[in-house]
Amino acid sequence: MENEFIALVYDRHDVLTKLERRIAAYFVAHPTALVVETSGTIAERAHVSPMTVTRFFKKLGFDSAAAAKDALKSELYGSEMRTIGKRFDEFQRSRAASDHSAHFQSAAAATSRACEVCQEPFWRDIVRLVAQADSVYATGFQTMGYLANGLVQRLGYVRANVHELDGTDGVYARLLTDPAPRRTLIIIDTYRYGRNGPVLAKAARDRGADVVIFCDELCDWAASITPYVVALPSEEGFFFRPTTAIHFSLNLLIQDVIDELGDSVREQMKLLSQAQELFGQYMK
Repeated sequence: MENEFIALVYDRHDVLTKLERRIAAYFVAHPTALVVETSGTIAERAHVSPMTVTRFFKKLGFDSAAAAKDALKSELYGSEMRTIGKRFDEFQRSRAASDHSAHFQSAAAATSRACEVCQEPFWRDIVRLVAQADSVYATGFQTMGYLANGLVQRLGYVRANVHELDGTDGVYARLLTDPAPRRTLIIIDTYRYGRNGPVLAKAARDRGADVVIFCDELCDWAASITPYVVALPSEEGFFFRPTTAIHFSLNLLIQDVIDELGDSVREQMKLLSQAQELFGQYMK
Protein backbone atom coordinates (compact mmCIF):
# COMPACT_ATOMS: atom_id res chain seq x y z
CA MET A 1 0.00 0.00 0.00
CA GLU A 2 1.42 3.41 -0.96
CA ASN A 3 -0.27 6.27 0.90
CA GLU A 4 0.39 10.00 0.61
CA PHE A 5 2.90 9.85 3.45
CA ILE A 6 4.98 7.23 1.62
CA ALA A 7 4.75 9.28 -1.57
CA LEU A 8 6.14 12.23 0.42
CA VAL A 9 8.98 10.06 1.72
CA TYR A 10 9.94 9.19 -1.87
CA ASP A 11 9.63 12.84 -2.93
CA ARG A 12 12.00 14.09 -0.17
CA HIS A 13 14.44 11.19 -0.41
CA ASP A 14 17.23 13.26 -1.98
CA VAL A 15 17.38 15.71 0.94
CA LEU A 16 17.60 13.02 3.61
CA THR A 17 20.82 12.05 5.34
CA LYS A 18 22.08 8.47 5.43
CA LEU A 19 20.45 7.81 8.81
CA GLU A 20 17.22 9.52 7.78
CA ARG A 21 17.09 7.33 4.68
CA ARG A 22 17.21 4.35 7.02
CA ILE A 23 13.99 5.63 8.60
CA ALA A 24 12.52 6.19 5.13
CA ALA A 25 13.34 2.59 4.18
CA TYR A 26 11.62 1.36 7.33
CA PHE A 27 8.43 3.24 6.47
CA VAL A 28 8.48 2.02 2.87
CA ALA A 29 8.64 -1.54 4.19
CA HIS A 30 5.96 -0.84 6.84
CA PRO A 31 3.59 1.75 5.31
CA THR A 32 1.24 2.03 8.31
CA ALA A 33 3.93 1.85 11.02
CA LEU A 34 3.59 5.58 11.65
CA VAL A 35 0.00 5.09 12.77
CA VAL A 36 0.67 2.40 15.34
CA GLU A 37 4.21 3.09 16.59
CA THR A 38 5.78 5.80 18.73
CA SER A 39 8.82 7.86 17.74
CA GLY A 40 10.86 5.89 20.25
CA THR A 41 9.83 2.58 18.71
CA ILE A 42 10.57 3.87 15.20
CA ALA A 43 14.03 5.02 16.32
CA GLU A 44 14.72 1.67 17.92
CA ARG A 45 13.63 -0.36 14.91
CA ALA A 46 15.48 1.85 12.42
CA HIS A 47 18.56 1.85 14.70
CA VAL A 48 18.79 5.63 14.89
CA SER A 49 18.46 8.20 17.66
CA PRO A 50 15.10 9.81 18.60
CA MET A 51 16.58 13.15 17.50
CA THR A 52 17.17 11.73 14.03
CA VAL A 53 13.51 10.71 13.86
CA THR A 54 12.50 14.26 14.83
CA ARG A 55 14.70 15.75 12.09
CA PHE A 56 13.30 13.25 9.60
CA PHE A 57 9.72 14.44 10.14
CA LYS A 58 10.74 18.09 9.99
CA LYS A 59 12.38 17.51 6.61
CA LEU A 60 9.09 16.03 5.43
CA GLY A 61 7.35 19.25 6.46
CA PHE A 62 5.77 18.17 9.76
CA ASP A 63 6.24 19.88 13.10
CA SER A 64 6.47 16.52 14.84
CA ALA A 65 5.81 12.80 14.54
CA ALA A 66 2.39 13.39 16.09
CA ALA A 67 1.49 15.83 13.31
CA ALA A 68 2.56 13.31 10.68
CA LYS A 69 0.55 10.59 12.41
CA ASP A 70 -2.58 12.76 12.49
CA ALA A 71 -2.21 13.50 8.78
CA LEU A 72 -1.86 9.82 7.91
CA LYS A 73 -4.81 8.83 10.11
CA SER A 74 -6.91 11.46 8.37
CA GLU A 75 -5.91 10.08 4.98
CA LEU A 76 -6.53 6.44 5.86
CA TYR A 77 -9.51 6.66 8.17
CA GLY A 78 -10.75 10.25 8.28
CA SER A 79 -14.47 10.95 8.44
CA GLU A 80 -14.76 14.05 6.27
CA MET A 81 -16.93 13.77 3.19
CA ARG A 82 -13.96 14.30 0.89
CA THR A 83 -12.19 11.42 2.59
CA ILE A 84 -15.21 9.15 2.24
CA GLY A 85 -15.41 10.04 -1.43
CA LYS A 86 -11.72 9.38 -1.88
CA ARG A 87 -12.05 6.08 -0.05
CA PHE A 88 -14.97 4.99 -2.22
CA ASP A 89 -13.22 6.02 -5.44
CA GLU A 90 -10.11 4.11 -4.43
CA PHE A 91 -12.22 1.07 -3.60
CA GLN A 92 -13.88 1.17 -7.02
CA ARG A 93 -10.51 1.49 -8.77
CA SER A 94 -8.99 -1.41 -6.90
CA ARG A 95 -12.07 -3.63 -6.98
CA ALA A 96 -11.51 -4.76 -10.57
CA ALA A 97 -8.06 -6.00 -9.62
CA SER A 98 -9.28 -7.57 -6.42
CA ASP A 99 -7.34 -10.67 -5.50
CA HIS A 100 -9.38 -13.02 -3.33
CA SER A 101 -6.27 -15.08 -2.70
CA ALA A 102 -4.67 -11.98 -1.17
CA HIS A 103 -7.79 -11.47 0.94
CA PHE A 104 -7.48 -15.01 2.20
CA GLN A 105 -3.82 -14.52 3.05
CA SER A 106 -4.64 -11.33 4.90
CA ALA A 107 -7.37 -13.05 6.91
CA ALA A 108 -5.07 -15.98 7.62
CA ALA A 109 -2.35 -13.64 8.87
CA ALA A 110 -4.84 -11.84 11.11
CA THR A 111 -6.10 -15.12 12.53
CA SER A 112 -2.55 -16.31 13.10
CA ARG A 113 -1.85 -13.15 15.07
CA ALA A 114 -4.91 -13.84 17.24
CA CYS A 115 -3.48 -17.27 18.04
CA GLU A 116 -0.13 -15.72 18.94
CA VAL A 117 -1.76 -13.27 21.34
CA CYS A 118 -3.53 -16.15 23.06
CA GLN A 119 -0.13 -17.62 23.93
CA GLU A 120 0.94 -14.51 25.82
CA PRO A 121 0.80 -14.56 29.64
CA PHE A 122 -1.78 -11.78 29.97
CA TRP A 123 -4.28 -13.86 27.99
CA ARG A 124 -4.55 -16.35 30.86
CA ASP A 125 -5.32 -13.42 33.16
CA ILE A 126 -8.13 -12.34 30.84
CA VAL A 127 -9.56 -15.87 30.77
CA ARG A 128 -9.59 -15.99 34.57
CA LEU A 129 -11.22 -12.58 34.84
CA VAL A 130 -14.03 -13.64 32.51
CA ALA A 131 -14.45 -17.07 34.09
CA GLN A 132 -14.30 -16.07 37.74
CA ALA A 133 -16.08 -12.71 37.81
CA ASP A 134 -19.42 -12.51 39.60
CA SER A 135 -20.76 -10.52 36.64
CA VAL A 136 -19.48 -10.09 33.09
CA TYR A 137 -20.53 -7.22 30.84
CA ALA A 138 -19.73 -6.72 27.15
CA THR A 139 -20.32 -3.78 24.86
CA GLY A 140 -19.35 -3.01 21.27
CA PHE A 141 -19.12 0.50 19.87
CA GLN A 142 -19.95 1.55 16.33
CA THR A 143 -20.37 -1.56 14.17
CA MET A 144 -18.85 -3.83 16.81
CA GLY A 145 -22.17 -4.28 18.62
CA TYR A 146 -22.79 -7.57 16.82
CA LEU A 147 -19.59 -9.02 18.25
CA ALA A 148 -20.54 -8.03 21.79
CA ASN A 149 -24.03 -9.46 21.33
CA GLY A 150 -22.67 -12.76 19.99
CA LEU A 151 -20.14 -13.00 22.80
CA VAL A 152 -22.81 -12.46 25.46
CA GLN A 153 -25.21 -14.94 23.86
CA ARG A 154 -22.61 -17.73 23.71
CA LEU A 155 -20.85 -16.95 26.97
CA GLY A 156 -24.24 -17.04 28.69
CA TYR A 157 -24.50 -20.73 27.80
CA VAL A 158 -21.43 -21.60 29.87
CA ARG A 159 -21.69 -19.27 32.86
CA ALA A 160 -24.31 -17.15 34.62
CA ASN A 161 -24.59 -13.37 34.93
CA VAL A 162 -23.38 -12.31 31.50
CA HIS A 163 -24.91 -9.05 30.26
CA GLU A 164 -24.75 -6.91 27.13
CA LEU A 165 -24.39 -3.15 27.62
CA ASP A 166 -25.91 -1.08 24.82
CA GLY A 167 -25.75 2.34 26.46
CA THR A 168 -29.41 3.11 25.84
CA ASP A 169 -29.77 4.49 29.35
CA GLY A 170 -26.92 6.88 28.60
CA VAL A 171 -24.98 6.09 31.76
CA TYR A 172 -24.33 2.32 31.62
CA ALA A 173 -26.02 2.04 35.00
CA ARG A 174 -26.33 -1.73 34.99
CA LEU A 175 -22.57 -2.11 35.24
CA LEU A 176 -21.69 0.96 37.26
CA THR A 177 -24.28 0.26 39.96
CA ASP A 178 -23.69 -3.50 40.15
CA PRO A 179 -22.76 -4.28 43.79
CA ALA A 180 -20.99 -7.54 42.89
CA PRO A 181 -17.40 -7.49 44.18
CA ARG A 182 -15.90 -8.98 41.01
CA ARG A 183 -17.03 -7.46 37.73
CA THR A 184 -15.42 -7.74 34.33
CA LEU A 185 -16.18 -5.38 31.46
CA ILE A 186 -15.29 -6.32 27.87
CA ILE A 187 -15.20 -3.46 25.35
CA ILE A 188 -14.93 -4.12 21.61
CA ASP A 189 -14.13 -1.27 19.24
CA THR A 190 -12.04 -0.29 16.19
CA TYR A 191 -10.84 2.95 14.64
CA ARG A 192 -12.27 5.67 14.79
CA TYR A 193 -13.46 4.55 18.25
CA GLY A 194 -16.65 5.54 20.02
CA ARG A 195 -16.31 8.55 22.29
CA ASN A 196 -17.89 6.69 25.22
CA GLY A 197 -15.38 3.84 25.09
CA PRO A 198 -12.54 5.45 27.06
CA VAL A 199 -15.01 7.18 29.38
CA LEU A 200 -16.76 3.91 30.21
CA ALA A 201 -13.48 2.03 30.59
CA LYS A 202 -12.13 4.57 33.07
CA ALA A 203 -15.39 4.75 35.01
CA ALA A 204 -15.57 0.96 35.30
CA ARG A 205 -11.92 0.72 36.35
CA ASP A 206 -12.33 3.48 38.95
CA ARG A 207 -15.30 1.60 40.40
CA GLY A 208 -13.29 -1.57 40.85
CA ALA A 209 -14.22 -3.50 37.69
CA ASP A 210 -11.61 -5.28 35.58
CA VAL A 211 -11.59 -3.95 32.03
CA VAL A 212 -10.68 -5.99 28.93
CA ILE A 213 -10.48 -4.26 25.56
CA PHE A 214 -10.53 -5.95 22.14
CA CYS A 215 -9.48 -3.45 19.47
CA ASP A 216 -7.44 -2.97 16.32
CA GLU A 217 -3.77 -2.08 16.23
CA LEU A 218 -4.46 1.63 15.81
CA CYS A 219 -5.89 1.97 19.32
CA ASP A 220 -3.77 4.42 21.31
CA TRP A 221 -5.96 4.96 24.38
CA ALA A 222 -6.64 1.51 25.82
CA ALA A 223 -3.20 0.68 27.24
CA SER A 224 -3.28 3.69 29.57
CA ILE A 225 -6.48 2.37 31.19
CA THR A 226 -5.97 -1.37 31.49
CA PRO A 227 -3.22 -3.96 30.96
CA TYR A 228 -5.77 -6.29 29.35
CA VAL A 229 -5.70 -5.01 25.77
CA VAL A 230 -6.07 -7.45 22.87
CA ALA A 231 -4.98 -5.38 19.85
CA LEU A 232 -5.33 -7.25 16.58
CA PRO A 233 -4.90 -6.37 12.89
CA SER A 234 -7.75 -5.70 10.51
CA GLU A 235 -7.43 -6.66 6.85
CA GLU A 236 -6.80 -4.16 4.10
CA GLY A 237 -8.37 -4.28 0.65
CA PHE A 238 -12.00 -4.04 1.80
CA PHE A 239 -14.28 -1.02 1.86
CA PHE A 240 -15.29 -1.99 5.41
CA ARG A 241 -12.28 -3.56 7.05
CA PRO A 242 -13.12 -7.02 8.41
CA THR A 243 -12.52 -7.88 12.04
CA THR A 244 -11.65 -11.52 11.46
CA ALA A 245 -8.93 -11.55 14.11
CA ILE A 246 -11.15 -10.05 16.83
CA HIS A 247 -14.01 -12.41 15.96
CA PHE A 248 -11.70 -15.41 16.09
CA SER A 249 -10.08 -14.22 19.32
CA LEU A 250 -13.48 -13.97 21.01
CA ASN A 251 -14.18 -17.57 20.00
CA LEU A 252 -10.88 -18.61 21.54
CA LEU A 253 -11.81 -16.72 24.69
CA ILE A 254 -15.04 -18.69 25.04
CA GLN A 255 -13.20 -21.97 24.52
CA ASP A 256 -10.60 -21.10 27.15
CA VAL A 257 -13.27 -19.93 29.60
CA ILE A 258 -14.98 -23.31 29.23
CA ASP A 259 -11.69 -25.02 30.06
CA GLU A 260 -11.22 -22.74 33.06
CA LEU A 261 -14.72 -23.35 34.42
CA GLY A 262 -14.60 -27.12 34.02
CA ASP A 263 -17.57 -29.14 35.33
CA SER A 264 -19.63 -26.07 36.23
CA VAL A 265 -20.24 -25.62 32.50
CA ARG A 266 -22.08 -28.94 32.41
CA GLU A 267 -24.44 -27.77 35.17
CA GLN A 268 -25.07 -24.45 33.44
CA MET A 269 -25.86 -26.22 30.19
CA LYS A 270 -28.32 -28.52 31.98
CA LEU A 271 -30.20 -25.53 33.36
CA LEU A 272 -30.40 -23.92 29.94
CA SER A 273 -31.51 -27.17 28.34
CA GLN A 274 -34.33 -27.45 30.86
CA ALA A 275 -35.44 -23.92 30.05
CA GLN A 276 -35.34 -24.68 26.32
CA GLU A 277 -37.54 -27.74 26.83
CA LEU A 278 -39.96 -25.76 28.99
CA PHE A 279 -40.54 -23.11 26.34
CA GLY A 280 -40.15 -25.39 23.35
CA GLN A 281 -37.80 -23.09 21.53
CA TYR A 282 -36.34 -25.70 19.21
CA MET A 283 -37.97 -27.91 16.58
CA LYS A 284 -35.40 -30.70 16.97
